[in-house]
Amino acid sequence: MDLALFPLQTVLFPGMKLPLHIFEERYMLMVRECIDESTPFGVVLIRSGEEVGQAAIPHNVGTIAKITDVETLDEGRMNLLTLGVERFRIIAVTTTNPYLRGEVELIEQRRESVPAETLARAEDLFATYLKLYMAIGNQWTRGVELPVDSRNAADYIAARLELPPPTKQQLLEELSPSARLDREIALIAEALPEMRVRLEAEQRQRTAGFAVLN
Repeated sequence: MDLALFPLQTVLFPGMKLPLHIFEERYMLMVRECIDESTPFGVVLIRSGEEVGQAAIPHNVGTIAKITDVETLDEGRMNLLTLGVERFRIIAVTTTNPYLRGEVELIEQRRESVPAETLARAEDLFATYLKLYMAIGNQWTRGVELPVDSRNAADYIAARLELPPPTKQQLLEELSPSARLDREIALIAEALPEMRVRLEAEQRQRTAGFAVLN
């Protein structure tokens, strides 16, 4: 399968929405061609290089992005809304176009049974994580209900965790839903104590600010 490649400092997961602002000439061309041909493109995390300028070197595993909405702007720029669809692995990269293209193969997650207690633990921890994350930003949420399919549940969590891109790439490349959920459980459990400290600090600051105003 031949696929246009968009190297970014972001990891896209299947089922995840990704808004993009397209302003560089080569990627405006790429998106126009994808729209004209009704084809998707591949989002890949940059291994080395930058998003703008010379072509970056991407990681080998990425996610196909389907364009779901386009807003055209001045000078050919665009705002896109895309949706992650499937994982792929790059077999070979070509640079005959102004942008990268790759010969890719689709890869599937393992079909395996995930213990119910693992899913329940992941859902409980992620709900706590999300409430703390929103509270730190002075927002709130009613909670979360994970997708029933363990593969989708693992991707749902990974897409929403605040993690360094290399860690997210590791989660993308892990094709075992059980192993990915176990890793996510460990990452959340490690993050929660610091998040509680951050929230307490934010609340003290807000209280102090309110006292000054009054």
